[in-house]
Amino acid sequence: MSGVLDPSKSTVYVSNLPFSLTNNDLYRIFSKFGKVVKLTIMKDKDTRKSKGVAFILFLEKDSAQNCTRAINNKQLFGRVIKASIAIDNGRAAEFIRRRNYFDKSKCYECGVSIPKT
Repeated sequence: MSGVLDPSKSTVYVSNLPFSLTNNDLYRIFSKFGKVVKLTIMKDKDTRKSKGVAFILFLEKDSAQNCTRAINNKQLFGRVIKASIAIDNGRAAEFIRRRNYFDKSKCYECGVSIPKT
């Protein structure tokens, strides 16, 4: 199916990237494989510096597979890049599990009381 977003099969996990690359740099590199919908560079939470890992979400899963085949184990900026289709769409396990909110009298996001109907 063309143009149908399927994040579970169209997100590419790329590692061993140079730490100096920006979102714009990666967009230019990966957009030649297909339409890039979202690009996320993983950063250290304290220093905010790149970890050399990125997730690239393509519009089509064929673009993601072509990208993976073309980039995996290739040299880019003096480093051997690893690429694969991301498992669980690049989300950490703590964000995948269903959370239970026991106090249903308030909105769990903003804390505003919810009127009873």
